[in-house]
Amino acid sequence: MVGQYEFLEVLLISAAVGGLVGIEREMKVKVVAGVRTFSLTSILGAFSIILSDAGHEAIPTVAFVGVVLVALLMGVVKHFKLADVGVTTLVAYMITFLLGAMVGKGLFLEAIAGSLAVTGLLASKVYSRKISETLTHKEIINALQFGIIAFVLYPVVPDRTIDPLGVINPKILLMVTIIVTSIGFAGYIAMKKVGYLYGLPLLGALGGLFNSEATTGALAARTKECRDIYPAVMKGILLTNSVMLLRNLIVASAVSLAVFKAMLYPQLLMVLVSLLYFLLYRSDKEPAKIDIPVAMPFAITPALIFASMFVVVSWGVNFLKDYSVTSIYITALLGGLVSSAATTASLASLYATGNLDLGSAAVACVVSAIGSTLNKVTISWIMGSKGLSMKLLPPMVIVAVVGVFALVLKILWGS
Repeated sequence: MVGQYEFLEVLLISAAVGGLVGIEREMKVKVVAGVRTFSLTSILGAFSIILSDAGHEAIPTVAFVGVVLVALLMGVVKHFKLADVGVTTLVAYMITFLLGAMVGKGLFLEAIAGSLAVTGLLASKVYSRKISETLTHKEIINALQFGIIAFVLYPVVPDRTIDPLGVINPKILLMVTIIVTSIGFAGYIAMKKVGYLYGLPLLGALGGLFNSEATTGALAARTKECRDIYPAVMKGILLTNSVMLLRNLIVASAVSLAVFKAMLYPQLLMVLVSLLYFLLYRSDKEPAKIDIPVAMPFAITPALIFASMFVVVSWGVNFLKDYSVTSIYITALLGGLVSSAATTASLASLYATGNLDLGSAAVACVVSAIGSTLNKVTISWIMGSKGLSMKLLPPMVIVAVVGVFALVLKILWGS
């Protein structure tokens, strides 16, 4: 039996859950059911479950049949009296009954979340219509492909290596694809909201916190749509590289403060040079307004290309990692081509566990950052164009040379 307090709780929550949906429906010009109707229907669902638990097991079925009949009646009224043939209100009405039933079962948080989701979907009609009107058939297919990869394949693929070398993990590979595609979508939103001139550098800064290589690929791919956005893409890549260098310092400090201190000066010099080039970069051709085709928000092909590069580099790292101190530096360099943050964390962890000396760990971390910096030239060529990579080559080489010079001085001075 339900106690008095529990009954009052169910009553109030079920009324609120249905009322929220009803408020949105009552905002329509032609209203066939509003706050009171939806609240009462939700309460009906909750009461039917309480009565069912008390021994009247047929009540929920009878109540739902009644709700369906009322929905059909509302449909007739909408069609003949209001000249409205939509069925959205009818479906929301029946869902509200089920939300009330969830409350009756004690699933309060689930029912509230469901009510918020339903209300959000109903309120998003204007925006969803605009999206459907602007998306092309190819873009919709791309979005479906992304949905299949992210929500169907990713949860079920094995989380273990499947190749003879023990390197390729399908779950990690799909995650790389999802990250690159998501960054591309973020670029689409940024250009829509604030324009290419500020949106692409903003994307570079945010993307550098997660994966600067993937961000570089997503930015470079944009130049295939419009060559005139080279300046904004350049700034975005320079900024994502600067953020990457700072992020790696933070990653190292989280694993080992000793490694962080040992790599601090070379890494900071690279950060300063990269930021300085970003601040001073100017282009001869930077028009005030460009009509950019911001299509393909869920472009899968660039993500698959990047994932293929990830596989090749991973094999190379695995092949070299167990040879010598020199091979550790080569491994760090190659690791930076895929994820300098992961490489830095691994190297700092090796020192923290006593498997690598401090000097080698710090130097290898900086070498990884140098590899990531230089790799952006290659990525911009593969994902974008030769012209973009040639523009990016001087600043990235300068940053890398500064890093190498700082490392040499560090080794010579022995500090």
